Amino acid sequence: MRRFVFTLVLALIAGPLSAQQWTRIELEDHPITVSASGIVVSADTLRFGPPPNRSWRIAITYLAREGARVKAGDVLARFDGSGTDDRIRRLSAELNAKESELESLLETQASELEDAKVRLAAARSAADKATRKAAADAELFASLEYKKLVEEREVTRQLLAFEQERIELAARVRASRKAELEADIRRLQSELAGAQRELESFTIKAPRDGLAIIGVNREGQKLDVNEQVNPGLIVVELANEDDLVIRAEVPEFAANRVEPGQAVTISIDAAGGSNLAGTVLEVGSVVRRQSRYSQAMVLDVTVSLPEDVIGELRSGMTAKLDIVVDTQRNALALPDSALQYREGKPGVAVRGDGWRPVVLGRVSGGMHIIEQGLEPGEEVAL
Repeated sequence: MRRFVFTLVLALIAGPLSAQQWTRIELEDHPITVSASGIVVSADTLRFGPPPNRSWRIAITYLAREGARVKAGDVLARFDGSGTDDRIRRLSAELNAKESELESLLETQASELEDAKVRLAAARSAADKATRKAAADAELFASLEYKKLVEEREVTRQLLAFEQERIELAARVRASRKAELEADIRRLQSELAGAQRELESFTIKAPRDGLAIIGVNREGQKLDVNEQVNPGLIVVELANEDDLVIRAEVPEFAANRVEPGQAVTISIDAAGGSNLAGTVLEVGSVVRRQSRYSQAMVLDVTVSLPEDVIGELRSGMTAKLDIVVDTQRNALALPDSALQYREGKPGVAVRGDGWRPVVLGRVSGGMHIIEQGLEPGEEVAL
């Protein structure tokens, strides 16, 4: 029985020891990284929202499909323009009425002008005739008859003056009304043109080819048809898929350590998870809250992607990033798997020496810098 127990103990001990893996540690340069998460986006994105309108909120009546590849001229979104439609119909009716009234006025004016010319000519002829008769030698006419001629002359002159005044008054009235109608027509034409432009603005068309990306509401959910939106909200984006980058969020504690030009290792699960090399392109100027529902503070960072893989990526893919913010020169480093803790203190198993305590330095990408406790060339168990 003792022999069986001893053999079993030896087997338990010898098994793991015989399969133990060892690694030789040497002085090397180790990158110090900051981890971040991000999303693949287009660096060349056009954003569209509700057009200026007379109401604070407006309903979406059409949206392109999320992720749809659209051509220039395709409709991206359309908003409810029923109020503007009604205004266009009202303005059109008013404009037609004013134009018809002006046309009728001009026709009446032409007819009345001809009639006035005939009346004025008759009055002028009668006045001339009476003037000629009254101008004859008074001695050739009986006194009574001559007085009648003079009175007739005065009457015809008065009639001529009255007719001329009536014609001038009618002309002024018609001219005033014509000016009013023309001013109304110009105003209505201007308002109608503005309303038509407003109605056109309710339909957003793609100015170029691209990828349609639907915006989100205040709850972070994708917008949908019939949803009411406010001015300023991004309803749809048009992304250029030939110019992709990663927009990432760096934790606040590392904000001062990230700079443009730093190297980045990128892992995108949807693209196979292989490590890609990128570079920090831009760093945000302010630290912000991660979202309205989170108290975490983050810094926005833009990272480049290798040109040879852009064709395989799509906007919206998630990415994990390791940004190289520093380099530890001539240092010893071990992975997490090499550390063994005793009474809360870190240590490692050294070949030929057993467990040995170590002093840890900075951690980067799962690698711990060893400040004290090991020498270059020693072998450590993993």
